[in-house]
This record gives sequence, structure tokens and C-alpha cells, in this order.
Amino acid sequence: MRLFNKFHAVCALAVTSILLSAWFLASQHYYKRVVSTNGEGSTFKAATSFDRRLVVFGDSWSDNNAGELQGPVWTEWLCSMFQCHHENMAQTAKSLRGKYIGSVVDNDELPAPLLNLHKSPLADFKAQVSQWTAAEARAVEELVGNEEAIGYRQDRTIIIVSFGVWDVWNMLDKDYDTAMQSVDRSIGVIIDQLNVLSQSLGTNELKVILTLTPDVTFLPAFRPTGSQHIGRHKDAVQITQYWNSQLRGAAKKWDQGTIYLFDTNAFLADLIRDWQLFAAGIEESNGLGKNEEPGWENVDDACVENEQQLVMTSEVKKCETPEKFLFWNEMHLGPSAHRLMGTEIFQGIEEMWLR
Repeated sequence: MRLFNKFHAVCALAVTSILLSAWFLASQHYYKRVVSTNGEGSTFKAATSFDRRLVVFGDSWSDNNAGELQGPVWTEWLCSMFQCHHENMAQTAKSLRGKYIGSVVDNDELPAPLLNLHKSPLADFKAQVSQWTAAEARAVEELVGNEEAIGYRQDRTIIIVSFGVWDVWNMLDKDYDTAMQSVDRSIGVIIDQLNVLSQSLGTNELKVILTLTPDVTFLPAFRPTGSQHIGRHKDAVQITQYWNSQLRGAAKKWDQGTIYLFDTNAFLADLIRDWQLFAAGIEESNGLGKNEEPGWENVDDACVENEQQLVMTSEVKKCETPEKFLFWNEMHLGPSAHRLMGTEIFQGIEEMWLR
């Protein structure tokens, strides 16, 4: 009888230990990268031939491997509009609690505790560029001597660089001066890597879609309470404005190609304002206030919410009309917003590069 009791006691302790470990890991937001069906260890291969090509560097807002989020991301919508080959280097990681994070421009700007929560750090812009240029060099080796094919490759490639959401988000806990210095360094990295891409493709006529970052206070995840609200909101807005101002200025000075600068912040603000004016019964001369496409029902809250369980799973609660919610989860756009963003960018580059 005594042996039986000891056996059960050991089993109970083991089960308790497992459950506590699972709870601890989940509560610590331990993250693992979301990867394609090819697997995390697979070597990226650049296409040897294509009609048109879209090469994407970015975070979870532009990662087509994170399809379990909201469906096709805006880069996929854009690519579908001119039947391009899509090479996507953007990265996303998911925690045991079902939360997502995305890449940043420079991992050196991240706080050490955050890096420790990754099974392996997500590739930042520098690492993504390094991976892609190595793959591109291997593909071009097969074209050595065929200058016409190499020139065609250069001319028919459009680069997307889309960072900022997670960069700014991770600066919110820094003091203002430190955050501004971090922004300056990150913008410098963006321009440096654009130069690397220009050199890699062997052209000073690079075609680049560069996105400004949205105001993170629009996101459902931004919900400071009490006395925190005013100060944190002000800091977030100022960091976003400084990021966009510095990026815009640097883009104007860059001389290795043509940059189409997409104002993601204005795009998102217009979508929110369209709903707000409609709710107030006001319609502006520019068309805002009609709320016709897609007919928003909610521009404040997330469609999907994760409920943490005791074990290493999370139960997902999903809204009934995802296409009518501006946000999919607390940090990401919903399916309609991605479609609209891809469409607007296509309209912006169609005359410039696609005719």
C-alpha cells in the first residue's frame, strides 16, 4: 500500500511539473518562427526565369508564410494583379499563446530579453538581404555570358521593403532620446541594404516599393490604461512620425533607383476615418464617409482573440464577418485591408513600371 501511494505521488508530481512548465513557457511568450511547408532549414532558391518578379523583405504584415493569420497578405494581392513570381523573405514568429511577432530592420536594436524568447531570432532586414543575394548569385551563375537575360532579370524585378510596425512597437519602452537614436540607426540600415541590393542586381535603376509605418496607436494591442495612456500615446505617435519623416527624407536622397513610397499610415487612417464619418452621418467630398468598400463593421477591435489555456494550446475566438473587421488580431490587418492595400499599391506602380 505504501509503495502504491509513493508511485502515485511521483506520477502526480511529474504531471504537475509538466503542466507548470507548459504554463510557464506560455506565460513567457516563447516564440517559434512560422515557416512554409518547405521547412525552416530549407535553402531559399531564387527563380532562374520569370516574366515579372516581386521580391519582398519585411515583417509579419507582408509574410506570405503566415497565411494562418488572415489569408493572403497585401504582397500576394499585389502580385496577383500582374501575374508575377513572388519571392518572399519576410518572417513571422508565433508564441505558445498564439501571439505573433514579426521581423525588424536590425535585431541589434531589440532588447535582449525579447531576443531570448525566440527559439532562434527572426531574420532582420540585413539577414534577409544576405539570404536573398546569396540565392540570387547562385541563380545568375547559370546565366553567365547571357547579358540579355541578366538585363531582363534586372529590369523585371520589383523590390518591396516593408518594416516599421515591430521596430516602433519595440521602441515604446525606451526613453524618447534612445528611441530616436534607434530610429536613425534603423533608417541608415534600410538605405545601406538598398545599396547592397542595387549592387547585387548590378543596376542603379532598382525599382523599390518602400512602405512607411502606420501609427501603432491604431492597433487593438495598444491599450494603455490610467495615467500611462497620455504619455505612452504621445511617445508612440512621435516615434512613428519621426520614423516616417526620416525614412521619407532618406528615400528622396537615394540615387540607385526609383522608390515608390507608400504611406501606410495615411492609408490606415483613411480606412478608420471612412467608418467614423459614416457612423456620424457625414460624407466628405473626397468620398470618405460612404463606407462602401468593404462596408466596415468594426475598425477598433480584433476579429480574432486568443484565450490562453493551462496547457500549451490556445483557443481562438473568431468574429462572424472577418472581411468587415479592419484588424484580424491585435497586431495585424484583416483580409479586406490587405486586399485594399495591395490594390492601392498596384494602382500606384502600374503606370510607372508595368506598362
